[in-house]
Amino acid sequence: MNGKNIFCYVMVAPALLTTLLLGVYPMISSMLMSFRSFDLLNVANEGSHWVGLDNYRDIMSDERFTQTVTQTVVFTIVAIAIVVSMSLFLAQIINREFKGRAVLRTLIFTPWFAPPVVASAIWIWLLNANVSPINHLLLDAGIIERKIRFLTDSDTWGPFSIPMLSIIAVRVWNGIPLVVVFLLAGLQSIPKSLYEAADMDGAGAFAKFWHITLPMLRPVLLVLLALLFMGGFGHFEMNYVMTGGGPRNLTNVLAVWTYQEGFQLLRFDRAAAAGGVILIMTSIVAAFYIWAQSKDQQK
Repeated sequence: MNGKNIFCYVMVAPALLTTLLLGVYPMISSMLMSFRSFDLLNVANEGSHWVGLDNYRDIMSDERFTQTVTQTVVFTIVAIAIVVSMSLFLAQIINREFKGRAVLRTLIFTPWFAPPVVASAIWIWLLNANVSPINHLLLDAGIIERKIRFLTDSDTWGPFSIPMLSIIAVRVWNGIPLVVVFLLAGLQSIPKSLYEAADMDGAGAFAKFWHITLPMLRPVLLVLLALLFMGGFGHFEMNYVMTGGGPRNLTNVLAVWTYQEGFQLLRFDRAAAAGGVILIMTSIVAAFYIWAQSKDQQK
């Protein structure tokens, strides 16, 4: 081992140690706890003992938990589908030269400057049924006849509800800047000669998008989708701050459910088991990403 390698290892060591202490160690401890009984209210008298998969069976038989798992998947898929579609459209617009591009870029990236908790607090006011300026605009325009209860309406259409759609809209608004940056970087790496050749062949805008832009963005999209799905399955801030999982558990997601079980009900064992479910879901996404990457490399 030469001096250059030693220097590299020394530089990487602090980040590696931090990851081990704040990431790997808590994850392993949580997984071990998920196989033990750990009710904080009774642990002093009953202790903590090995129960195997009982905690997982317990939460899987809880209708509130299964509802939360379904909603987590729905939240993630719908939000990602909308944010990626909108970002593809916006990234292609701001990738071109036109008057006012700087203003449009500023508007698109504005949500990035607001921390999720602060943004959630602002949107709570914007979506408050009594004072919402959105409601006032819709009422004045004659589009609606009564105020929409964006965060408190308990009517449902399958897994969907107005509060769920409202939070999805906020999550999309908050997520667009990051996705646009990824896609913009990918678009700027596509050789312009490909589009020029397509123009000479008489290809239209959709044909160029389908046969040039999307295939060339595939590596970026794979990384982006993997990050978005893993982040989506573990999303916490907006759902917790805006609704706390309500009304009637209609906006609850796995991360919020885990917090409620662990820090409100003090059932650390059930919370750890829910964390195990999140780990399984994100691991499936990671495995699919690795498989897709290896498949691309074999071509």
